[in-house]
Formats: sequence, C-alpha cells, structure tokens
Amino acid sequence: MNTLPRSYGNGGPTVRNPATLLPALARKPNAWGESPLHGELPDGLAAHLDALDPRARRRELTLLHRAGVASGFGNAVRAMTAITEDGRTPDEASLLALARRIAQGDPPDPDDGPSNGSTR
Repeated sequence: MNTLPRSYGNGGPTVRNPATLLPALARKPNAWGESPLHGELPDGLAAHLDALDPRARRRELTLLHRAGVASGFGNAVRAMTAITEDGRTPDEASLLALARRIAQGDPPDPDDGPSNGSTR
C-alpha cells in the first residue's frame, strides 16, 4: 500500500507516487506514450521504452515495477537506465541485483558489462 503526504489549504502541486502507474502500464503498454511517467523518467530510458514493441514494453515495465517494489522506484530507474545505456536488455536477475546495490549505496559499475549474463 502506498501512502502519500497530505496537502492542506492552497498547497502546491499534486503529490503522487510514479511507481503506482507501472502495473497499469504493464497491463496496457500502448498507453505508455500518454503516461505522465513518460516525462518523469530519464530521457534515455524513456526513449528505450518508446522503441520497444508492446510485448517487450510490458515485460520491461513489469521488471521495473518488481525492482521498484524490492529496492525503491528511484533505485530501480537508475538500475534500468544503467543497463539500457550500456546497450543491454534488462533481465530480472541483473536488474534486481543492480537496484539492490544502488539502494545500498553502491553506484552502477561501468565494468558490469554483458559478461554478467544479460543479453545485448
């Protein structure tokens, strides 16, 4: 369950948790282009997801959601961005492991290349 802070009076902008959009986007991957989450992800990751066919986009949004649940949404986004910027296709094991390392304060290692079992 996600709990968001309340805003009273003439507070600022709407507060929402972007991670809550991932399950719906995974169910309807063609809605990706119209999603508010599209503009909140790093440009490279958004472009990567844009280029995928709906089936592959569903799979990667589901992976992003799983990694976000396990290690936090921001850590999952950083991990998937690092993997895709390296030209690799994210797989569940690599994404979860990297997101967990990032959550523990260990930044992505540029030497973590395709030899870790991921596919290019």
